[in-house]
Amino acid sequence: MKAATPTATTAIKHTTALASLLLDQGDLLSKVEARMIELAGDRFADPGARMVHEHLGTGGKRLRARLALAACQALGGHPDDAVDWAAAVELLHNASLIHDDIQDGDRSRRGKPALWTQYGAAQAINTGDLLLMLPFRALNRYPAEAQAALVQILAEYAESTARGQIREIALTASPDRDWSDYFSAVAGKTGTLFALPVRGAAELAGLMPDEAQELASVLSSIGVLYQLQDDLLDLFDAKGRRARGSDIFEGRLSAVVLTHLDSHPDDGPALFDVLRKSREQTTEEEVERIIELFLQKGTADQLLLRIEHLAAELLASDVLNRWPSVHDVASTLVARVLAPLEVVKGAHRE
Repeated sequence: MKAATPTATTAIKHTTALASLLLDQGDLLSKVEARMIELAGDRFADPGARMVHEHLGTGGKRLRARLALAACQALGGHPDDAVDWAAAVELLHNASLIHDDIQDGDRSRRGKPALWTQYGAAQAINTGDLLLMLPFRALNRYPAEAQAALVQILAEYAESTARGQIREIALTASPDRDWSDYFSAVAGKTGTLFALPVRGAAELAGLMPDEAQELASVLSSIGVLYQLQDDLLDLFDAKGRRARGSDIFEGRLSAVVLTHLDSHPDDGPALFDVLRKSREQTTEEEVERIIELFLQKGTADQLLLRIEHLAAELLASDVLNRWPSVHDVASTLVARVLAPLEVVKGAHRE
């Protein structure tokens, strides 16, 4: 991977195209999709391939694939060079989703039945494991030197994602847990999968590994924003799972819980009494009561302000300002990630 230094002129030239690449379904994304389907295998001859096809067929925004393509172009590379990398990143992300649904007990994904509800947890685990292997095969068309570097990057960030998931599951609601525990888990699980597309794309575009890593680290904050808004949307039945309050049912130490306790620590004992219960023991009445508590005491508004502050802080980053074209990518992606929060703002206007 030869080092190259993008210029401000290049950044200006690509600005409109980058926004379009992130927001539109174009030929490049179709190539990514085709590569993923190819790697999945013959759905008619292989039961594993059939389940992978079924999961991928539920859709999704393909944000991480879009980010890989856009970042490569923003940094002066050719986005076609990032197609296989984008497919690898997206396959890894989807593997994590299959495992997440099993671990969280979520019965739907993107408005459709989760894989484990149709084929059982054992086969869903197998399918997730299969999807974990396919990203490495996606890299086999790169030259040997580039392939070796990308394999190491993929392995490193996949490891970080798994460690983050372990931390998140261990992050049960408890008075001795705080924001540092939360951000440690989220940065590993969710932030990593927004940093990963940029890290590989940057090296494909010619950046040195230390430059690529620095840039990727900044973009990981978008994953943190994503998780914060996901936690907040749980109060408003806006996560596509047909029920609000799933985080409360699961006893998660969500950003909503932590925000509430910052301002209302006296509510802690009663809140933890519910959050410590198993999902089966928690009643809908208890969940609704906690949601109303969060809404009435302004917790949702406080978390919304925190999210907006962190988004502004991210886009003011010195690193992003050194790469104007990447700043444009980040700005467009932040807007896309936070768009569902209009549901929250709309609820307050009603």
